Amino acid sequence: MGATDAAGPPLLAARAARIAVDDVVAIDALTVTTRGDRVLCAGDTGALFAALAGVPLSSARGPAAYDGGAAADGAGGAAPGEARVVAGRLAVAGHDVGRSAHRAARGAAPLDPPLPLAWTVDAYVAWGARLSGASPRAAAEMAPAALARVGLAAAGKRALRTLALPERRALVLAQAIATAPAALIVEDPLVGLDDGAAAFVLAALAGATEGRGAVLTTARLDAEGPRGVLARGATDVLVLTGGELAFSGTFAEVAAGGRLYALTVRSNAELLREELAARGIALRGGSARFSAALPEGATTRDVVLAATRCRAAIVELVPLF
Repeated sequence: MGATDAAGPPLLAARAARIAVDDVVAIDALTVTTRGDRVLCAGDTGALFAALAGVPLSSARGPAAYDGGAAADGAGGAAPGEARVVAGRLAVAGHDVGRSAHRAARGAAPLDPPLPLAWTVDAYVAWGARLSGASPRAAAEMAPAALARVGLAAAGKRALRTLALPERRALVLAQAIATAPAALIVEDPLVGLDDGAAAFVLAALAGATEGRGAVLTTARLDAEGPRGVLARGATDVLVLTGGELAFSGTFAEVAAGGRLYALTVRSNAELLREELAARGIALRGGSARFSAALPEGATTRDVVLAATRCRAAIVELVPLF
C-alpha cells in the first residue's frame, strides 16, 4: 500500500476527541493526524476500535464466542458497551465518526464475532453486503470477489462450522470489504495464532487492504514474527495507554529507540521531558500518559534517575516494545 494522497483527508484524524463507553470516558483529549494509509494502533485500543467500527465493546472475545450467536455474558465475560464520540472530533478518511458519517466509507472486521455456523460462506458475506445497503442480487455478485481477495475463493459453499480459525478471520475480512469501502477497520487480527495461521491471515489482510486505507489494532508491538510484519508495514503507529495517546510516529522511530516504555507521570512532567532529553531519551505524549524510546545503552534506571533529579512522580513504567 502506498501513502495517502497528500491532497486527500488523512485516514485517521482526531482533535480533542473524547470517547465514552456507556457514558464512562475511555479515551480523552485524543489529538492526532495520521500521514499514510496503514495505521497500526497498539495498546488499549478497544474503545477506539468500537467507536470506529460501530460495534459493542466487550471483553468476551476469541474462539469461545463461536457458539452460533449465544451471548457470552453468562460465561463470565463483560456485557457489551456502546462506544461513542461525546466531545471533540474523530474522523476516518474525512468522515465524522461522531455523526456516523463514516459508516458508508468503512468496513469493519471485529475480532472473532459469533457466527451463524449453519450458514454458507458466500451467504454470510452476501448478507453483510445487504446490511450495508446492497440489493440481494448485487450482494450475491459481490461475495465471490470479496472471498477471492482473502484467499477463500473455493470456500463459498462450505458451512461456517467447517472453517478453521484463520479462515474465519479471513471470512470476516471478506464481509467487511464486500461493498468496496474506502477504509477497513480491523481488530487485532493475529492474536492467538501460530506462525502458519498468522501467515494465512496476513495474506488475507494484504488482499483485503489492497487499494484502500486500513486502521488495524493490536494489543502489543513486536519487531519480529507475524506481528512484526504488521508493525513494519504501518505508515503510522499510535500507542494508547490509560485512555491517552502515548506515542504517535512511525515504526522506524520506535525501532530506532530500541525499547519503548509507557510512563504515567503525575507531577513535573515537563521537567522530566527536559531531563530525559539531556540524556538522549525523547518523552512523548501527555498530559499524564507518555512514552519513552530508550536508545541502545540506556535502561529504565536512567528514567528513574532523571525523575529523581527533577522530582517527577512516575507511578507507572512498563514496556510496550
